[in-house]
Formats: sequence, structure tokens, C-alpha cells
Amino acid sequence: MKSAKFITALTVFLIGVSFYSNAQNRRLYKGQYHRGKSQPNISFKGITKNELITIYGTSGVASYNGDLSGNIKGHSFRPQIGAGAILRTKYFGKRLYLRADVRMFRLYSKDIHESRNFNFRSTNWEFLAIGQFELFPYEKLMRRRPLINPYVYAGVGLMTFDAWGQLGNGKWHQLRPLETEKVKYGNIAFTYTLGLGLKFRYSYKWNFMLEGGYRFTTTDYIDDVSKEKYPDPSAFDNNGIAIYMSNKSGNYNSTRGSSKYNDGYFMFSAGVTYTFTKFHKARTGSAKNLLRK
Repeated sequence: MKSAKFITALTVFLIGVSFYSNAQNRRLYKGQYHRGKSQPNISFKGITKNELITIYGTSGVASYNGDLSGNIKGHSFRPQIGAGAILRTKYFGKRLYLRADVRMFRLYSKDIHESRNFNFRSTNWEFLAIGQFELFPYEKLMRRRPLINPYVYAGVGLMTFDAWGQLGNGKWHQLRPLETEKVKYGNIAFTYTLGLGLKFRYSYKWNFMLEGGYRFTTTDYIDDVSKEKYPDPSAFDNNGIAIYMSNKSGNYNSTRGSSKYNDGYFMFSAGVTYTFTKFHKARTGSAKNLLRK
């Protein structure tokens, strides 16, 4: 599968992060966390006092991966924009956060197999629930966080899709109602995501963020192409548009697609985060004292 190398690399990274985090925990000295006291009782009360909620906005590019894209040379990038919220709670420790993410994105591909001559474009939405594991833990007050904090994330959610294909005259036509493979399918699918990111400290409340990940889906119809065989043109009841969109090559002995793997897509984002906190500036001018406060 095209994404197998990505999954393998991410798994190795996660194992490495786990070992590193355990080693760091064993080396923590008693006074590093709020004068050696146990973690404060963080609850849903006092959001700003305990710095529980972070919101963010991102933008970037998305890239479809499926029957039409082939290898990396066949990938096209289209814009995407998203927003969400991050919840920090004691129940998941100092490194694991919960995220809710909503995103609108475009996908496009021109068939890598020129003789088949397919293409599609679509406007899509995704809604994700994500767990985010950060390399460096939260140690009481956001101003103590490191300059750069790597993280990994994984989650599940839903995505919508709506493929449009290009006619011979250059105009675009919606594909799903045409049933180009004589298959009825919906426009909502489950999606599962894995990814990596970096947070960069800017001020007490603000961070910059960079992240990239892959979305696995439960559909093979993001591009409206799945079955290997072309339907018989007589099945379309003389609907000329459906006949053309079903087989643009006119060759019924060739392969239309492959149902071996479901479609997916990559997501690359850059953005900013804002944490709700009542702490605006340091209570002391000494950076050394601040860390031991």
C-alpha cells in the first residue's frame, strides 16, 4: 500500500518517543513541578487559571491519494483551512491532550494513466476527534513550556466528498448521481488519521504550529473510480453524459480502477494557537527564578 512506509516510520517514531518520555520522567527532580507538589487538581472550573483550553486556526494544502494519483508524481495539492480546540485535563496526564478539529479542503487529480483520461475535483469537509501526545510535558503555567515541542496525533472522524468530473467541452459535472459504475454510494465516510507536528513558542498565550498527516478512509469513491471493469453502456439508458463519464477512453477491454485499497489523502498545515490563561507576564524578571517558582 502506498502509505505503508508512512505508517512504519510513524510507528518507529512513536516507540522512540515513548522510551524517551519514560527516561525523562525518571530524571525529573523533586522541585521541577511546582515546588515538588503533586499535579494541581485541574477541573473544568477555572479555565484560565489552569490553562485548560487552547484554540487554533490553520491553513495549508491537501493531496488526494487513490486510483488516479499513482506515484508521488501524480499528486496534486489544493488549499485547505481548519480550526479547532484542544483540551488539557489531568485525567490524561501532562502530555496527552484531546482535540476537536473541523476542516474544509479541496481535492483534485488528473489521471496518471493518460489513456484512461479520468479526472476529478471536489470540495470536502472533515470532523475529527484527536488525541495529541506531546514530547515535553505541561509543567504548570504555559510560560514554562519549551521553545519547540514535537507531538504526534491520532484520531477518528467523518469526512464528506463530492466528486465532479470534466466533460469533453471543459465543463464540470457532478459524478455521484450518474452512477458511472452502476453503484450507489453515499457522500460521507469514516476517516482515521495519524500525523506529526511541531509547536513553536511565541508568547505566553500564542504558539505557531506545523503538522502533517495522512487520512485513511472507508470509501474508494472519493474519485468516483473503484471497479476494474467498465459497465456496459446500455445500462445507462441512453444518458450520454453518464456513458462518457463512465468510460472516457472508449476502450472497454482496459481496466477502469482497482478496489484493492480505499482512497485517502494527505494534510499539511501551518497555523497559530491561543491558550486561555490569566497569566500575561512573568512575576519576576529572573528567568532562573521563574523556572523554579
